[in-house]
Amino acid sequence: MTRSDTIKALRPPKRKRPLVAILADNYGSETTDLIVPWSVLKRSGAADVVIVSTRAGDAKLMPALKIRPDMTIEKFGELHEEGADYVLVPAFHNPKNRVAADWLQRQSEGGAIVAGICSGALVLAHAGLLANRHATTHWYDRNRLTRISPTTTLQLDNRYLADRGVATTTGVSASLPFALTLVEAILGRPRAEQAAAKLGLGGFGQEHNSAGFQLKAQNVLRLASNFISGHEQFGLRIDGDTDELELAFIADAWSRTYRSSISTFADMGSDVVASAGGLRIVPDLPFSKGSELKKVPAFDGLPADALAFALQQISRRYGLQTAKLVALQLEYAWAG
Repeated sequence: MTRSDTIKALRPPKRKRPLVAILADNYGSETTDLIVPWSVLKRSGAADVVIVSTRAGDAKLMPALKIRPDMTIEKFGELHEEGADYVLVPAFHNPKNRVAADWLQRQSEGGAIVAGICSGALVLAHAGLLANRHATTHWYDRNRLTRISPTTTLQLDNRYLADRGVATTTGVSASLPFALTLVEAILGRPRAEQAAAKLGLGGFGQEHNSAGFQLKAQNVLRLASNFISGHEQFGLRIDGDTDELELAFIADAWSRTYRSSISTFADMGSDVVASAGGLRIVPDLPFSKGSELKKVPAFDGLPADALAFALQQISRRYGLQTAKLVALQLEYAWAG
């Protein structure tokens, strides 16, 4: 499947200005899978974007952060009877979520393009949306995907692809190039390249080296060693200037070391903080507790560089093999 085929398959199916619904499972949705597409589409102005939750209340992200969705799927249905143009689905803690599956089936039947980001493909598979289609997913879940949906054909060496109204991507780090590809499908190549340049990303092609990502004995040994080596909790202060894309990359990476975790905090009295792009983040800790924690090194650069920066800092603190373990989990090509 060529990239031109993918762009054609991702053209807006309904509205001239598309409506994008990003689905969040309140009990656990992958941090970067959800936040990065939200941020990129917001910044580009390509579409109206809302975060829709499977039930009322705040949504826990994994492995870090908590957000306040815009509305429930019930409220979305009341406000948008025509349904969404695109529905983006991050990896879920529970990919068998029946509420999500039923809603995704209805959105697909209503003409929406449904995209599974990373292991969000498993959610789509449980909803029956990948039957007799080509698809990809996070390297760790390829076999699991075909067990759930035996008629699905895995399309390796593609960072993302689309097949008859359903798109899928590889691991967590594919969220950024896929989001820019959506911008291209909606607004055209020049606008997507402008958006990529502002983020600091040189390219967002479809090519991917699937064989480069597999679990090796050294990864398992590093994981086990880190798990018993002690744990550090870091505090990240959030406010109205917080770049949510940078926050997602940094919090996600540091929370995958098996040596550390990230907790957010804000000024006293803030039960929710709107980021620079307007993402509503719910602080994990009160200011009094969060301000006493260790701080991860501050990042000062273009948003797309935040992940590589975090991996460099992780390497300095815990060693190169730990940083490579994090990059493997994110399916991010990082040489160290």
